[in-house]
This record gives sequence, structure tokens and C-alpha cells, in this order.
Amino acid sequence: MKKTLSSRFNFDSLRVRLLVLVLLAIVPPVILTVYGAWKERQQAIRMAEDNLQQLTQLAATSEARSIEGARQLLTVLSVIPELRGDAKTCSQFLGTILKKNEGYVNFGLIQLNGDVTCSALPLTGKVNLGDRPHFKRAVQDKTFAAGDYVMGRTVRKHTINLTYPILGNNGEVQAVIFAALDLSVLDRFVSDIELPAGAVLVTADSNGTIIARRPNPEQWIGTRTPQSLFDVMIKVGFGTSALTDADGVTRLHAFAPVGTNNISNFKVSIGIPMDDIVAPANHLQMMELTTLAVIALLALIAAWFVGDVIILRRVKALVRTADQLAGGNLKARTGIKYGKEEISQLARAFDSMASSLQQHETEREQSKAILFAEKERAQVTLESIADAVITTDKLGNIEYMNPVAENLTGWSKAEAEGLPSTRVFKIINGHTREPVPNPVELVFEQQSNVELIKDTVLLSRNGNEYAVEDSAAPIRDRDGKIIGVVLVFHDVSDSRKLAIQLSHQAAHDPLTGLFNRREFERRLEVAIDTLALQSKQHALLYLDLDQFKIVNDTCGHSAGDELLRQITALLQPLVRDSDTLARLGGDEFGAFLENCTPDSAVRIAEKLRQTICDFHFVWQDKIFPIGVSIGLVNFNSDALSLPDLLSAADAACYVAKDTGRNRVHIYRAEDHQLAQNQGEIKWNERIQKAFETDGFCLYSQEIVNIRPEAGSFKFAELRLYMTDDAGRLIPTTAFIPAAERYHYMPTIDRWVIRTVFAQQAASLLKSSDQRLQVMLIKISGSSLDDETFIEFVREQFIHFALPYDSICFAIAETTAITNLTRALSFIDTLKPLGCRFALDDFGSGMSSFAYLKHLDVDFLKIDGGYIQGMESDPVDCAKIEAIQHISNVMGIKTIAPNVDSDAMLNKLRGIGIGYVQGSALHPKVPFYPPLGSK
Repeated sequence: MKKTLSSRFNFDSLRVRLLVLVLLAIVPPVILTVYGAWKERQQAIRMAEDNLQQLTQLAATSEARSIEGARQLLTVLSVIPELRGDAKTCSQFLGTILKKNEGYVNFGLIQLNGDVTCSALPLTGKVNLGDRPHFKRAVQDKTFAAGDYVMGRTVRKHTINLTYPILGNNGEVQAVIFAALDLSVLDRFVSDIELPAGAVLVTADSNGTIIARRPNPEQWIGTRTPQSLFDVMIKVGFGTSALTDADGVTRLHAFAPVGTNNISNFKVSIGIPMDDIVAPANHLQMMELTTLAVIALLALIAAWFVGDVIILRRVKALVRTADQLAGGNLKARTGIKYGKEEISQLARAFDSMASSLQQHETEREQSKAILFAEKERAQVTLESIADAVITTDKLGNIEYMNPVAENLTGWSKAEAEGLPSTRVFKIINGHTREPVPNPVELVFEQQSNVELIKDTVLLSRNGNEYAVEDSAAPIRDRDGKIIGVVLVFHDVSDSRKLAIQLSHQAAHDPLTGLFNRREFERRLEVAIDTLALQSKQHALLYLDLDQFKIVNDTCGHSAGDELLRQITALLQPLVRDSDTLARLGGDEFGAFLENCTPDSAVRIAEKLRQTICDFHFVWQDKIFPIGVSIGLVNFNSDALSLPDLLSAADAACYVAKDTGRNRVHIYRAEDHQLAQNQGEIKWNERIQKAFETDGFCLYSQEIVNIRPEAGSFKFAELRLYMTDDAGRLIPTTAFIPAAERYHYMPTIDRWVIRTVFAQQAASLLKSSDQRLQVMLIKISGSSLDDETFIEFVREQFIHFALPYDSICFAIAETTAITNLTRALSFIDTLKPLGCRFALDDFGSGMSSFAYLKHLDVDFLKIDGGYIQGMESDPVDCAKIEAIQHISNVMGIKTIAPNVDSDAMLNKLRGIGIGYVQGSALHPKVPFYPPLGSK
């Protein structure tokens, strides 16, 4: 088998590359030579174009002179009287003219109908030239006209006919005289022009027929010009163009018209072969390229031998040393004598590299041991963390799982290794039970980090289900390419259950389990908005228990709570599944009857009233009859807003109570006026008036630390009151429900904060007491729902330059639970700045302990009902002790309000309560105007 060229000759060798460099050195001269020859050819073509143009113009001028002579002759003949005589006289005269003018083959006279009536040569029959273009032009334009090529009928010669009109005295055409010109005359006119060797001259008429040619005119006259040449002759008119002629030779043609348009439409072309034009430049180029080829061959031979002696032997020594180093012989050296040229420097580098490799071999082994230890440490870390970790290769197959991942997925590391991640990490949506996109596959698709959607559930191999949250991120190499994915996830089942429980608590009353006021109003507002799109009949019931206060005051909070729970159990079966039953606060209930006719609403309301009326509440040895007053509002449009609707139900309920209680009253427009006259509702007008007349005032009551410790401070709570027209104080409990109902609380809270901050800042500047004075301010749930409220509070701190730690914000326990997210945001924003926080009315629902650890508060202000009932009710006392114990464990201080006797104070001190408040210690005093003002 013959060896290939590549096997005989190593194209990657240094020798070949040296030869390639020599060849590359020859390339610029070759390019310059070719370029120079090209320039020479272009110069030769330009010179040929100029010469051809001159020759063509000369030929066209010569032919134009011949035709011009014929025009002048016909002009003279057109006025000769003999032409207007009879046909015989005319023919004799034209015969004389033909004998005297060489080059013409005939003269004749054409009548306007085209008939030839007079001819220098005898007519053999009737001749009509009326269809000839030149005849028509002579008649129409009254001017000289040259016709195209024709073969003479009588003389059988190549001719062209020339015509001229004979005009009468009135200037109109009477006849046309014509002359038949022998085309040999045109050929004689150009015969004296010396054409270059190989040149071809062609004259063509307007149809493309050749009427003159050099050389060989007898062969070409009367034949058609090649279409390509004729098209260019017509298009260019005057100029040059390179064309391939009918004989296959490419020629440079020059074109020119024969005279002006009033002389003829003939075109002249002279063409010279392109090869003849560029032959000298091509010959010169060939000689120069041959010389360069000889020089290149000599340079290659020199490079071949000189490169071997000077370079290649030393390079081979380097290669040999490199092979020995690669084989593990770190003692190998090049043996090349060091110099200053590049190969010597490379040899020195090789030898230095070998020495360095020997020196660092031990260090490499040590680094290897350290790297192994780091890998072991990382492995231990991954197996010790609380999150589950899974890593995959670039195909999404599992490479590693830590013990937590093994436990949650139900797969061991050995079993899962090499399996697709989708088989081991199976996830679904916890609500729809539909499969969820695998995060590993999403990373490969998106080329970035991804996180699981909410409510994702992991299906374990052993059948267990875990609510999980996770994130997946790509693992990249040094070049940034993804070589795998790391998936980190953890079990959030407990926190998700807590979130569900929180969501339930946010919409439900903790005591009765019914919907709370917030959720009730939300559903009612949705129904009102829906009425704008579709009219439906709804009903709203407002229920107020008639004997609840007696039970609560006589038997305590525990009895009141039990009564509310039993009433709830009675009411729930009486409403439909589509209805919304809610506890609105205290002993007030609401029922939203969706898609309910007025008659049905009355029946349901009466059933609720009768059921409660028939019920008798038993507590220990006491029996209490219970009644209920119900206000009913029917509505089927969105004409009433939510506050208006609630106000109407409130007014109807008041009328039911005012007219004897324990009855159902259907709302009428005049109910509002009746309630307003009695002064028990329409708080919105009274609250508006309080804003206008500065009818709000603040009182403060000191909170005493009964377990003094280092860093104690002065502590007081602010209470809001409203004054009536007689100047009497209206307690908060009287107007706050209305303020919440009519959405005044955010405005009231802002007034309180601005007022307290201004007075607190002034008091701190005037006070000589070095102890910090802290004021406790209550915040409503409506303000927490206002997204701009936090920013407002911060602006007030800055505006009044008030220390953050001089203010303690109090949030009711039920408000904090139902607005947990807002409460957390409020606390998390202001607590780091120094503000203190307290949970007010704590203990109304003992389930609050489950959420207490999520709220970073400083104080728990126990529900005052427990404090008042602790002396007579051991349950209330036990609840206080439980609150104190848990608060102590969590590092939260407790505040006991409503302390009205020394006996209560001593008992609270024994339980371990830290702060107390009540008339037994300090009465409430005016805060605004500021304390001490006169």
C-alpha cells in the first residue's frame, strides 16, 4: 500500500512551519506583482477605449457625410420644375441625374398615396412605398428621412432609401423624392480609416441590419447584427462596452451614432479583442511570477537545511527532555548550553521547571492530603445540617444525598445514586394534587436559580407526605458551564399548619369559632360590589343579646364566654350553608343571608329570635332568660355602601330594642332619625364633630413597677376620651366600635400620635427627672391595615426629635392575631429603632400562647376582666398565674390593669406580676393639656 503524503511528510513539524513562513514571505511580492499587472491591464484598457472612441467617431462622421451629401442633393432636386411635370419628363430628368451621380442606383418620385410615378430606372410594374417608415416621416415631419437597409428590386444591390418632401407654394407636401444609395459608398467612406489588428467595424440601421462592415463587407452586409451587440448599441449610443461577439471572441466595443437624429438612426461600432489589449501586461506578469517562483524555491531549500542545523536539533533535545519529564523522570535535563536566544531561554525554563517539580512534589502530596481532609469536612457538614441536600450530574441523575434527604424521600443514597431526580424527588401541589415541575429540570432550562412554588408537597417513597420549601441552583465549572445541580429543601409541615391556623384565626372569632367582624365585612363588601354587575336579593341581620351584660356582670367573664359559645351552637344550625354568621364583638352577632327574599329573611330572623328566646342559660345555681333584638335590612343594589349598610342594620337593631326588645325590626329610612334622637347611634356625626371642635382629650394613668430593678423608668398609659356638648367625658368603649365601623380609627390614631409626640417631646425638654418617661399608646387594627401608617409614625419621630425608646405601642391580642402579618411588620420595623411593644387585653383566648413566640413584644397587659374576677373566681386566678409563668419563661414583663384594692395588689405581687395599674395606686389625670399647665 502506498504511503499518503501526510504520512511521508509531517505537516505539524517545526520544519514545515518554517517552510510555510518562507512561503508566506513570498506572498506579498506575488500579490504586488499580480496587482501591478492588473493595474497595467486596466491602463491598457483605458487607452484602448480612448483610441476606439476616436476611431468610431471618425467612422460615424465619414458615413454621416455621405448621407448628408445625399440630403443636400435631394434638397436641390425637390425644387426643380421638371419633377412637377408629366411622368415621362420627370423620368428623363431623373435618369440624367442618376448618370451624373456615382454611388446612387435610382431616383424616383412618390405621390402622397405611396405610388411611385416617376423613376430614373424604368418601372416594371406598379410600385407603392406608402408603408415605408422613411416615407411616412418625410410626409409627416416635412423633413429629410433615411430608411433602413433594402435589397434593390431592379438593380439587386444593397441599398438604403433617402427621402425628401416636395413642398407647394402653400407649404404643404405635394410629393416625396427619393434616392437609393448604394451601400458600397458607405463602405468606401470608412475604407481609408486604419483599424487596429483584429478590429471589427460594424454599421447597423435602426433594425439591427449591417449596412457597413470591415473586414469582409461583402460577407456581412445585409445580415443581422448579433442581438447582444445591437442591444448595447441602442442602449449606450455613445461609449464603450466589452462584449462577446458571434465568433466567440470577447472584444472591447466603442459606439457612436451616424450623424444626428435628423440625419439617420444608424449606429457605428468598432471592437478590438480584449486579449490583444491586455497581452503585454499578461506577458510582463508571467515573467515576474516566474522570477519569484525561482527565488521562493531557493529560499525553501536554504530554510530546509539551515533550520535543521540551527533550530531543529535543539528543539528535539527539548522534546526528548519533555517526554522524560512526562514519564516521571524529574531528574531529566536538556543539556543545551544556555545562551540569550529564545531556545536557550526555553531550555533554561525546562530545567528550572524540572527542579521546581522535584521541589514541589512533596508539597503536592501534602496538599492532596489537605484537600482530602477538606472534602471529608464538607461531607460531614452536609450530613449534619438540618436541610436536605441532593446533588446531580449534568444529566440530572443523582450523585449525592445527605441523611435528611434520605429520610424525607425514603430513598437511601446507595439506592438513589445514578437515578433521575424526577424519580426520587416526586412533588405535587398540595391543593390540586397535580404534579409540580421538577426544580432540577427547571435549572437546566432557565440556566439560573429556581425556587419551589408555594404549597408543594413531597411524596416520600414510604407513602408519607411532607410540605416542603426548596431552592435549586446550578453547579458550574471554571468556564461557567453547568455540570450539575444542587437541590436544598426542608420540611415545613409544622409551619404550614401554623400558617393555615393563623389564616383561620385571622378570619374567625377565637371564642365562638364564628367568622369575625373583619371577615364578615369583607364578604359583605364583595356582595355589594357584585350587585353592580348582577342584581340579587340579599338580607343583613344585626343581633344584640338583651341579657348578656347581666350574666357577665353577675357571674364574670367565664360565664359570659360560655353563654356566647352556647348561643353560637344554637344559631349555627338555623342558617343556611350559603349564609355567613359572625360575631361582631361583645354580645353582637351578624348574619349575611345571600340570595334571600325578604319573606325568607323574616322567617329566618324570627326562627333565630324564637330559638334564643326559648333558651335559658344555666350557670352554677343561677338561671338566666335570654332575649335578642334583631335588625333586618333587605338590599338588592349597590346604592348603599358598606358603612351605610352596617349603620342601617345598627339603627334597625336599636329600634327593635327601643320598642320592647326581643323582636325583629325591618329597617326603614326613619329608623336613623329615631336612633339619632335617642343619642345612642349615629356616632359618625358625633365623631366628625369632635374632630371639628377639638372634642377629643387624653388622660394618662401611671403604670407602677412593683418589682423595681436597675434601669427602671416612669411608665404611663394614655386613654382617649371624647367630650359631649355638656363637657362630660365619653369613654372609649362607647364610641370606638362606631369609629371602627365608620373607618375613623386611622385618623383618630394619627391624632393621638401627633398629640402625644408633641407633648412628650415638650415634657422631656422641661423635665428635671433623669429617669426615662415612657408613654403607652394603643394602636387599632385599622391603622395596622393602613400601608402608610408605619411611615407616618417614623416621620413623627423625626419631626419631633423624640427618642424611640420613650414610646411603647400597645396592640390588642385579638388585633395582633387577626392581623399577624401587619403586626409583625409594624413591630419588626420600629423595634430595632428602640420602640417598645405590649400586647393589650392578653388572655381572652388562651390559644394566643401558640403565637406569642412569633411576636417580639416587651409587655403583656393582662385582660382586666381576669384581674377583677381573680378574688372570687379561681379560674381567673389560674389564668393569671399561667400567663405570668409563660411570660417569665419567655422574658416578657406583665402588666395587671384595674387594680382597685390593696388585697388585689398583694395577690398580684405574690403571683410575680411586674407592673400594676389602677385606682389603688394612681388615678387617671389629664395629659392634654400637658401635666403641670395652668
